[in-house]
Amino acid sequence: MTSRSILVVDDEPAVRVLYELVLVRRGHAVRTATTVSEALAACTARSPEVVIVDMFMPEASGLQLIRALRQHNPAPRIIAITGGGTWEGFEVLTSAKDAGADVTLRKPLPTEVLVEAVEGLFES
Repeated sequence: MTSRSILVVDDEPAVRVLYELVLVRRGHAVRTATTVSEALAACTARSPEVVIVDMFMPEASGLQLIRALRQHNPAPRIIAITGGGTWEGFEVLTSAKDAGADVTLRKPLPTEVLVEAVEGLFES
């Protein structure tokens, strides 16, 4: 398997570490960020092929990150993840899809579901 570049953006340390561990074990090159501003800086420094975005973070929302990433060139594939809720009066995963997320997943999710989603994006 070819190593692919992935950025995991989540403010919860346990989630970041788990996703990173699982994806590294699958042979992927994984970087992490805890905030939207860190994620944007990481994408500017070296654009990942896939960005996994938590939708609710303290500094700015995952929705704002998705919108910013869609303006990035080249734009990465995006997986939006959340435990649920609404944003701007709309269901957050629907809003994420409308903003440009390629895949949306609801937490908690088995790690194999995440791996399948990531690797599915590489195949498409």
